[in-house]
Amino acid sequence: MRTDDENRRIYVRQSWLGDLMICPQRANLALTMPMFRSGSDATTIGTGVHSAIEWALGSHGDHTEINPEEMIDVAQTQVADELSKPIKLTRISDKPDSIPPSVAAMVTGWMDEIAPQVEWGGRIEHKFQYSTGQLAVNGYEIWMEGTMDYITPNGVIWDWKTASRAYNESEKQKKAHQPTVYCAAAVANGLAEGPEQIFRFGVMVRQQSPKPQVVEVVRNRSHYDFLHRQAKAAVDQAVISSGQRDWFMNDQHVLCSSTWCDYWSICKGSHLP
Repeated sequence: MRTDDENRRIYVRQSWLGDLMICPQRANLALTMPMFRSGSDATTIGTGVHSAIEWALGSHGDHTEINPEEMIDVAQTQVADELSKPIKLTRISDKPDSIPPSVAAMVTGWMDEIAPQVEWGGRIEHKFQYSTGQLAVNGYEIWMEGTMDYITPNGVIWDWKTASRAYNESEKQKKAHQPTVYCAAAVANGLAEGPEQIFRFGVMVRQQSPKPQVVEVVRNRSHYDFLHRQAKAAVDQAVISSGQRDWFMNDQHVLCSSTWCDYWSICKGSHLP
């Protein structure tokens, strides 16, 4: 969440909403202590694979033109560069020799199984903003913003994910808010039409052999209306609680740990021996 005082707007990203749903204090510290935010070995692998996919989509007419070895090399180079930076290490780094073959498997899976399902010629890393048509408790307009990994000429949105396990499609359809934000933005910005919009996760599981997955989520006006209701409630609470050291701290969430929360050392971790 960020505030634009000149235009009297508050911008909300789906990632901040996600933090708020995990733990309100995590969302609070994301606003007040952004310097604590850092990547991990898991996110650097994702960054490398994303870079290779962007290269493939931006430099080729369709998936049949991609040189597999060249695409894998793009990903490996980016991953190596990211891993050389100060990052948090997870169990992934316990076996560093497994990272390159895992990256190669993910790229191969995308080329062989996901890319043939993607309509070429769309927008890569498309930044968006749109108004929800609502006012926050302080009178500022509430806007959503973000960046789509890829949106096709026909308005289908793709998001590339590297994950430790396969996704549950029914769970994503029921609860995922990222597809809702992005599909609402596509409609608001004139990039998608019709009563329903399609969002697809292109998932690549981190393992030694390719395990790609396409998970489709469908969204419509009812999803967008509820999203905007959520966003207003979140923004209003943030405005009202602004300046307070602590918001509610959800230490029951699985991500409440030194490995998965950047703010652990100044939150629950600071109270432990």
